Amino acid sequence: MTNCKYTYVKVPGEEKRFFCLKQSPFRLAWLLLFEKNTLLPRDICGNKLPKWSWRWIKNKFLRYYYFSKTNASKTLKFLQYKFNLPDFVPSVSLPFYGHVCVLVNKGYKIFDIHRKVATKVYRDDVDISTITAELERLKKASLFSFGPSLRKTDITGRFYEEDYIDGSLDYSARPRNSSDLMKKFGKDIVPCLINLLLNEPAQRITISDYIQKMLSTLKVDNLIAERMDVADIDKILSFIHLMKEKFQPEGNRYVYLVLTHGDFCPANMLNTKEGLKILDWESAAYRSALFDFYSYFFFRPLHQEYPVEELAPELKTGLEFFLSKLTSVSSEVLANVKLYEKAYRWLFYVERIHMLVERIKYDTKLDVAGNILRYIDVFNKYEELIIDKSIDSIHIRDSEIYTLRADNQRIHRQLKTRSSG
Repeated sequence: MTNCKYTYVKVPGEEKRFFCLKQSPFRLAWLLLFEKNTLLPRDICGNKLPKWSWRWIKNKFLRYYYFSKTNASKTLKFLQYKFNLPDFVPSVSLPFYGHVCVLVNKGYKIFDIHRKVATKVYRDDVDISTITAELERLKKASLFSFGPSLRKTDITGRFYEEDYIDGSLDYSARPRNSSDLMKKFGKDIVPCLINLLLNEPAQRITISDYIQKMLSTLKVDNLIAERMDVADIDKILSFIHLMKEKFQPEGNRYVYLVLTHGDFCPANMLNTKEGLKILDWESAAYRSALFDFYSYFFFRPLHQEYPVEELAPELKTGLEFFLSKLTSVSSEVLANVKLYEKAYRWLFYVERIHMLVERIKYDTKLDVAGNILRYIDVFNKYEELIIDKSIDSIHIRDSEIYTLRADNQRIHRQLKTRSSG
């Protein structure tokens, strides 16, 4: 990072955020106290209480009190650091101005609230080829109304600019109940999934070729040997080997790869005045057709300690609803997904581990190895549960594929005729 003329400092109570010392403390106080902490997406999910009830008023008062007290303390500490920055306080120097910067994968993201711009600056240890590949993936976000648009890219300068999106987080520390989740899924999430699936032509590949392609780049033992115990590495390798064995009977079957966001979960979603927006497209790539779908639902047990027993019926209902919406728009992909839904779920498991292993090289903010082990535990629990309780979907016989395809083609022709009429 050359020409690093702006110093960002971390104040107590902050985990990954750094405030720019060059900004006015009055401007920072205004942002934190009167714009409801615009520097951090707001969390609007909470306990539902009758409006203007005593408990509702008390809850509002307490939340505002602790909110104001915490941010006032941060502002005072920032003011102290601005005029006398102790050596022991964590800080970082960056080449661009913003009100705040956040530690992200491969570098820092700087947020300039006044200009409505988010700038990512890559660390010096990230090679140019990696930056180039990531920028190509980020361009995919500009294809969708729910993604931020790139404003400027500079590979040699090792940075890019995109729209800053202000909104409310679509999740809370406590998982929302099933009813709320499914309403949100049907209203906002499914349209995004369909747009992703249909935006670019799907790619067809045999399961065996796709698995081999991923395994050829999964150098798990080399990448995490220095950061994990041998027993943990063995657990990861054993799971991957088990999944490979599961695919052997269906290795010659074809599956579809589509454009995916890569980290399609509530943590990367904001509710805005323009509707739902999805952030962080650095992992966008072609993956199995249900990858983003499973990413959305598995987020809860993986990151919110949500019981897998509660996930199973939600996932089953969500999949049935999602596939029903695909009936008239993608008959071939739909038929294939219905035929091999179990294989698509297993592919998601391998794809997710593959993604995490690739992040080990540059990601300094994520416990990648720990995440892989947690993923494996959740995946194993889910598989055990659906076998015990027969929640798994029925695997359609090969003889039924032609009937299924014919039905979908017939429905598609009917809808097309109605729309033209």
